[in-house]
Formats: sequence, C-alpha cells, structure tokens
Amino acid sequence: MSIPDTGIDTEYEGDYVGNVDLAELLSTCIDACRRGCEVIRNVRHLSLQSTDILDSVQYKIHDDPRSALTEADGASQKVIIECLNRCWEKEIDAGLIKIVGEEDEDHYSTDLEGEKSFDTAFSEDIMSHFDNYNSPRPDFEPMQRDMFEPTEASTQSLSSKSDQVIIFIDPMDGTREFVEGRIHNVQCLIGITLNGMPVAGAVGMPMVHGNDIEIAYGLISPRDKNESSAAVPLLSGVKMFDARNPLDFRSVKECISASGSTENDDSTLRVFSGDSKKPALKFAMGCLENNVLGGSEPGNIQEADGEASHLHPPMRRIVAGGCGNKMLSVQRHFQSLSERRNENDSSTSSSPPMVGAISLAPPGSSSWDTAAPTAVLLAADPDARVTDLFGHALVYDGKHLLNDCGVVVSSGCVASKIHEKLCRGLCNEPEFCEAIGVELNEVAPVETIEVRSS
Repeated sequence: MSIPDTGIDTEYEGDYVGNVDLAELLSTCIDACRRGCEVIRNVRHLSLQSTDILDSVQYKIHDDPRSALTEADGASQKVIIECLNRCWEKEIDAGLIKIVGEEDEDHYSTDLEGEKSFDTAFSEDIMSHFDNYNSPRPDFEPMQRDMFEPTEASTQSLSSKSDQVIIFIDPMDGTREFVEGRIHNVQCLIGITLNGMPVAGAVGMPMVHGNDIEIAYGLISPRDKNESSAAVPLLSGVKMFDARNPLDFRSVKECISASGSTENDDSTLRVFSGDSKKPALKFAMGCLENNVLGGSEPGNIQEADGEASHLHPPMRRIVAGGCGNKMLSVQRHFQSLSERRNENDSSTSSSPPMVGAISLAPPGSSSWDTAAPTAVLLAADPDARVTDLFGHALVYDGKHLLNDCGVVVSSGCVASKIHEKLCRGLCNEPEFCEAIGVELNEVAPVETIEVRSS
C-alpha cells in the first residue's frame, strides 16, 4: 500500500461536504498512536538483542545526531497511516483530511545517505508489517472510534472549498534520544489542525513504563481565525494501554518530566531546552537570563501593582531531549502546580501568581513536532502560549513545514509574561536576528519580519 497523497493543492471532485467529529478523529489518532508506540517498543527490544538495528542508523544531515533516522521511524509511520486511512478513507480521498508525516518519502528520501532507505518501512504486505512489529492489526482488532462522546462543539462541518483538517505525524520524536539510550524522552506525536490551528493531539510515550503505553491527549474547541480569545478545552487527559512488546529498562529512569518537584519549586521558573550549540538558542537563553529575568532592561511590560516583583523569579534550566517532550514537560509542570494549589485551596486574591515553565528551541523543528503537544497543552491550560521566538503564531498550512524562527512555549501567569517580554526583546536585537537567519530592522515592528529563503 502506498502512503496517501499528502499534497495540499488537491483538486476536489464535486462539492463534497461532510461532518467530521473531532472527538472521534482524536479517538482514532490515540489508537493509531498506541499501535505506532508498539512498533517503537519492538524495535527497541530487538536493538538490545542485536546491534544491527542501531548500527544501521542513517542521517538526513551528515554527522548530525539530531537528524538520525532508524527503522522505528518509518515503520511506525506506516502503521499509523494505515490505521488512519482505514478509518477516514472517504474523507482522505475527498481531500478533506490531509496527512503529513515526517517520514514521507518526499520529505526525506533525497537527503538520506546511502543507496536506499529501510525496506521494512515500505513493504507491500501491510498486515504482515503489523505482525513483524507485534503491533495490533486493525483487521483483527478494529480501531477505536468511540473513546469519547461526540458533542456539538466537537462536530465540524467540512466543505472542500473552505475547511481543511491536516493530521501531522511524527512517528518517533526524539530519534537521537532513542539511539543514545534516553528512551524516556522518545514520543510518538499525532496532531490535528483545523484551518491552520492545532485543535487536538495525541502524545504517545512508548517507553516510560515497563508494561504500559501512556498517551496524553487534548481537544479544544476550534476558534475563528480572527479570534484572539483563549482556547476552550473540550477534552484533556491520559490513556493507558497494556503493551504487547516487552521492555527492559535496566538503568533508565522512569520519568518524562522534571524530577524532584517540591513545593519550593513553585516560585522557580523552569526552563526546558535542549543541548543545541546553535547561536540562536545561546542568544535567547542569554537574553532570558540577563535581560528579562535579570531585569537589566525593565519597564517594557506594564504590570499591575504588586506583580512586578514576580517577573524576576529564580530560574532552573532543565536540559531535555525531544521537542514534544519539552513541550509536554511544560504542560505537566503546570498541572502539578494547579493540583497543589487546589489541594491547598490557595485560590484567594492574596496568592502570588503562578510562575510556571517555559520551553525554548532554536530553528530546527517542524509542524509535526509541535502540532500535537500544542493541542495537549492548550487543552490543559487555555492561557498557555506557543509562538516562534519573535512572538508570532506557528504556521500549520501543510506547505511551510519548518518552524524557521524557533519555538517558545509558556504556561503559567508569570511564565507567559516572561514569554512576551523575551519575544519583544529578541525582535529588537539585530545580532539575534542574524543568528536566527531573518532580516529585521532593529526598530521595525514585529510584523515586518521576512524569513530568508536560504
């Protein structure tokens, strides 16, 4: 079976109009994500028995461990796409639902080193492919479409002329972490966007439990493109599934978020970032620490009386791998803070504002890295923010796939204000603009940013 056409400029036949319930679509994405996670666990298990699997790692960019491509990437994507195509074949064929996967041949095949990609990822016998990786076959174990009750808010009428659902798939986010053994950072991401905005997502964590697969999910009510109000959460939670494939953790810590969270950490800003040596990340971290948190350039944001002192909290930087993992860490820290506040009944006006967390990433991620965790985050915290490093919304049009200007994520009252102040400061730094690869006059408004084509 070939991968369904993921082109965005599809010519439609007729005036097909259909209803797609986003809760039902999310349900199938969660189930597909679970089956993709089984593939990852299977490859991991086999890699511990034979070094051939990890020895065959290919790289999209020569000698760049962040561009690693393993058998698990392509194999997991094939399983996911087959599952979704079985559930939504009519809508996909009509062009109402598009699928964009990281490992689509058009995206990576011409960049791979070597003469061929992994044959196992694109074999003709699709059901034997499920069997080979011990992932539940959809013909034997039907896809789950009814994990959630449909609601008026989740049902969307799609017309071929105006509405578009795109499913972004990252079959294994954190391939470098997989190769280097930090398997708790590995995720399987399936994000759903409607008219360019993330509305639902499934974030699979295949290797944070010995016998289970954990999937965080979220669904928010779609908003008009011109609306600036906060998201309206419809669904938010976690699903646990019994895993088929064994997993030997050995010395790997069973942890996906930052460890050692204590009450004293509530007043500390957590900053999740990778270990990239890119100048853009170094400059952004320096601006955050010295200008924003250090207060060397105060006064750009007008805070209410009594709040200014909270905009300079102590910072704890946590190095974390995987774009989805960093974003989910922000969400889970927010959830932990919220739960402790609820337990302490500290919702009075005298309570200090919630500090929260921020995630920073330089250019290098793509739509499939951020779509799913964005929806999961907004479903948990409608006031959370996900932008590029200049404060612009990320683009999800299915054509422009790279997050050219990096990503900054925040959750929590104080973190969101620091987010705004950081982006505003970076917009006026010519050295940073040069490092990130954009042309921007030092005093030009944010709207004038022009991304270089090179």
